Amino acid sequence: MKKLSVSIAEKIKSLRQEKGLNQQTLAVRAGLTRSYISLLESGKKAPAVATLAKIAAALGVRVGSLFEDDEAFSNPTIVPVHKDEIKKLVQFDRNDFSTYFYIPLAIEKHKKIMDPFLIRVFPEKKNTQMFVHTGEEFNYVLEGTLKFTYGDEDLIFTEGECFYCNSSIPHNMEALNNRPVCLLSVVAATHEID
Repeated sequence: MKKLSVSIAEKIKSLRQEKGLNQQTLAVRAGLTRSYISLLESGKKAPAVATLAKIAAALGVRVGSLFEDDEAFSNPTIVPVHKDEIKKLVQFDRNDFSTYFYIPLAIEKHKKIMDPFLIRVFPEKKNTQMFVHTGEEFNYVLEGTLKFTYGDEDLIFTEGECFYCNSSIPHNMEALNNRPVCLLSVVAATHEID
């Protein structure tokens, strides 16, 4: 299995070329820089989920399609993901990610309405960047204490608590108490998808 960052890099480049876009056009549509798109496509930078949502919207696809393998397309009606498979999905170097990493779940299901992720937020790295993307999301804290900045509010969620929010409001996550946070995040895009 390829590293996650390499797999995403190849998919972004493939979709961009399929849509007849150059890196500059994709960058403008996604509100990013051309150099950042270049770093993503070369696998030298791993994007945050919110950044993936911007790129997906600019490409006119769902976030989940950036993880899908077109060659393995079967689109089952049920996609079980067992814990051994989740461990195999963690094929990337943690240093690829700044403040958190994510594991896409249900990769084998194409054209999903929702995109589920397991996310681990690290306490030793602070992120001041606010994320904004189309859609809505549901987050359930599995372990740790999460500070979720949502607009001008700072909300604290602990293990077993959850929240549903509009992703178009600027937001950010931080692990508190010097412990990592693990959460289940389900993102649903609300823009038109072709």
